[in-house]
Amino acid sequence: MATVTIRNLSDEVVAALKERARRNSRSMEAEAREALIQLVQENDASGIEQNLARRLPPPRRWSVPGSEIMARIEANPLSDERRKVLADWAEELKAEREEPLLDYGIRDPWERDDPS
Repeated sequence: MATVTIRNLSDEVVAALKERARRNSRSMEAEAREALIQLVQENDASGIEQNLARRLPPPRRWSVPGSEIMARIEANPLSDERRKVLADWAEELKAEREEPLLDYGIRDPWERDDPS
């Protein structure tokens, strides 16, 4: 078994530990041992961990369920103006795709050669 020595405890902490030990009919050493065992078993976060948890943003999810995406879309319908902007943008993209590309000798690997 290991031995732990704790130095520089305030008088208030020692008095509170003695009172707690008295209420539980244990020695102060047994009360301190029990408190440490419970702390470790319950995996309580220390004050530093709790402070960091309050300060840091919650962890990000790497994916969003489709139902949540659809709910957001339904909750925020497009205005007619925004719908027109998107339609114009889609038309521009379509027109750019239909323009002939400059021939630099680069062949699209997905295009099949015409056998005729």
